[in-house]
Amino acid sequence: MKTQKIKSKADMVAIACAVIAAVALVNYAAGKFFYRIDLTENRQYTVSGATKRILKGLDDIVAVKVFFSKELPPETHATINAVRDILSEYKNIAGGKLRVTWEDPAESDEIRGMAMSLGVPEVRLQTFKRDKAETMLGFMGIGIMYADKKEAIPVVQNLKNLEYDLTQAIMKVKRSSVPKIGVLKSQSADFIPPDIGARMNMGDERTEKRFAPLFESFKRDYEVVTVDVSEGKPIDKDIRTLIIPGGDRYTERTLFEIDQYFMNGGNLIALVNAVTVSFQYGVQGTVRETKLMDLLEHYGVRVERNMIMDASCGQVQVPRNLGLFTIQELLPYPYFVRITRGGFADDNPVASSQSELMLGWASSLTLAPDTSGKHKTATVTLASSSEQSWEARGEFDLSPKASYELPDKEAMGRHAMAVHVNGAFVSYFDGKPVPPAKEKSAEDEGDAISRINLAEDDRNRAVTPSNKSGNLVVIGDANFISAQNASGPNVAFLFNLVDWLSLDENLISVRSRVLEDKTVDPNILEAGSSKPGIIRAINLLLMPIVVIIAGVIISLRRREKNGQTAEGTVQTVAKDS
Repeated sequence: MKTQKIKSKADMVAIACAVIAAVALVNYAAGKFFYRIDLTENRQYTVSGATKRILKGLDDIVAVKVFFSKELPPETHATINAVRDILSEYKNIAGGKLRVTWEDPAESDEIRGMAMSLGVPEVRLQTFKRDKAETMLGFMGIGIMYADKKEAIPVVQNLKNLEYDLTQAIMKVKRSSVPKIGVLKSQSADFIPPDIGARMNMGDERTEKRFAPLFESFKRDYEVVTVDVSEGKPIDKDIRTLIIPGGDRYTERTLFEIDQYFMNGGNLIALVNAVTVSFQYGVQGTVRETKLMDLLEHYGVRVERNMIMDASCGQVQVPRNLGLFTIQELLPYPYFVRITRGGFADDNPVASSQSELMLGWASSLTLAPDTSGKHKTATVTLASSSEQSWEARGEFDLSPKASYELPDKEAMGRHAMAVHVNGAFVSYFDGKPVPPAKEKSAEDEGDAISRINLAEDDRNRAVTPSNKSGNLVVIGDANFISAQNASGPNVAFLFNLVDWLSLDENLISVRSRVLEDKTVDPNILEAGSSKPGIIRAINLLLMPIVVIIAGVIISLRRREKNGQTAEGTVQTVAKDS
């Protein structure tokens, strides 16, 4: 009997040692080979392949400091867990090249100062205590450092774009050179001709003044250059993204240089509308066809010859006489389309993070048929007007009014105001000769020397017939980023677009995590409806009953099995006796 007890103790010790060894082995393997299964719909917790490529390509240590206060409202716990999870996965994928530390700025002034220097501010957070709304101060930001470079996510509040924001910040601190973006010199009739501007020593001043917010906002992260194609010279291939800020005076050679830049791997952002606004006799709009619109239509985006009006709109100040006084009255102005959260693409990190965008005197965009049959592209609407918007065509009287006549509901609906086209494009000039660098005047027709010079300029030029993976963004407003219209959200939208297109091809493939609301449709929770009661009964009663029944069945089966075993043992003992 004692020998059996000793053996039993030895077996228990052996089993305990084996379990401890197995747990240790599993922990070691989990640390070396991180893996987790994402069973959520749309794989919300899976890091994209693009992010994995970037993290595995790190050649030196990148430090990530998470500045989260320990005393935070309960409502932020989901955010804290999400940040902890994704950074754990980043750290394991990077293989030791990503160092993550969590800091509480409340612990010392040194940590607080570090957070502030990295661009992580102290923010006001709302919480509820004893059925009362209260505010508290806290930190909820992340700083990313590499050598002497630093980036920050000031406040982590949009979990849909958390992966995009982190990956973008890591790419920014790791880049070895400052990317270059270009702004096409304005091609409008209202600008001073190049020869007169040169005599006045103005150069590109008009373009830089008109789009001053664009140049000012981008110069910290990019080298911004004004691109002049009036001499027929190729656009610098080092320019990652070219912004075309509207205009209506485009020659065939201008289109050729834009097209060939695009075919050779450049990214395009075209700001264009089809209606020109004049203030000479009141505020009037006139449709004006431009060659740029033909180029975009060839790429698959048609700029409609209309103006969009929207019930979700901005306001304008209108003078009003009150006796001897004149006051400025604010009136809603449907021609200023105000796009809010519901109008942005949820699956795009640039658009989904946008809260507002104001477009004035804007035209809608539609898909143009592929007449060549060679394009292999996909189009995504980045921003659209509200469901209570409609189009105006023909005569455009843009003077503000006290009231506007609304169309029938059937005529209302969303209109695409900004689109992204990605894929393989065919050149607008495929199969065509290279256009001359300068338009010939009547005097040049008989000038043999001029013809020779024009031919020599293009002797070594050839048409690149297509690209493999081009990115084109078209916005139906040519002036939303000009000095007088450049609100904070407008500048942020364009800046985020440039980041998205210019930093790296990998960044474009990082999508927003679509966080779907799985709560019951509120429309069915109406007064007097039986559905709420059924749903509550299922959640509160049915599931526990199922668990209890399963437990009873398992218990009865065990008793039956134990009874059969005991009966067999008694019969064996009786036979032995």
